[in-house]
Amino acid sequence: MRKHLHLILAAALLLIGSAALAQTVPDWQPGQLVRKGTRIAVDSVKLDKPATLLLLEDAGGPQLRADWEKYCAQRGWGIGLTAGGFTLAAGGLFYSMAMVVGGAVGTALVAVGGDEAVQGVWNGMSPRINGGMIVAGVGVAAGVTGVVLLINGNTHLRRIVKDCNDPASGAVTLSFGPTPSGIGLALQF
Repeated sequence: MRKHLHLILAAALLLIGSAALAQTVPDWQPGQLVRKGTRIAVDSVKLDKPATLLLLEDAGGPQLRADWEKYCAQRGWGIGLTAGGFTLAAGGLFYSMAMVVGGAVGTALVAVGGDEAVQGVWNGMSPRINGGMIVAGVGVAAGVTGVVLLINGNTHLRRIVKDCNDPASGAVTLSFGPTPSGIGLALQF
């Protein structure tokens, strides 16, 4: 049962990650801006970072440039936390499982010593198993936070490019995240 749960969880994370990185541009037209990661391409020419920032500042002022930089940083943190968090989770799980196997082997080796010897093996392994599970839990929390940051950053970067391509579509948005006065809701119009 747990094996199937791990496979389902892994498939769900891969699906979420691929959706977060998916970039589609419907009905592309000459001169239209296209997002390429944290850069912008115009007529299939990918601009470097300074040119991307200058283009955004010309299109929407310093606030648009600042928003682009903020969401690029958020996307970068998302990628790092996702990769690092899930790697840490896998390492913690592997360590815990190794300690369980080590405890089982140790139990088999000292079984002739009686119940006290067996209990001593598990008493020695228990903190290690728990430690590995705590590390795995921290890794999962970091990985999930990274996925959320990655999706949010990508969504806002796509919205910025869409608004630059069609300035009349500048819709009112309500988002949750960092604001100049802390963390909270931000109404953008």
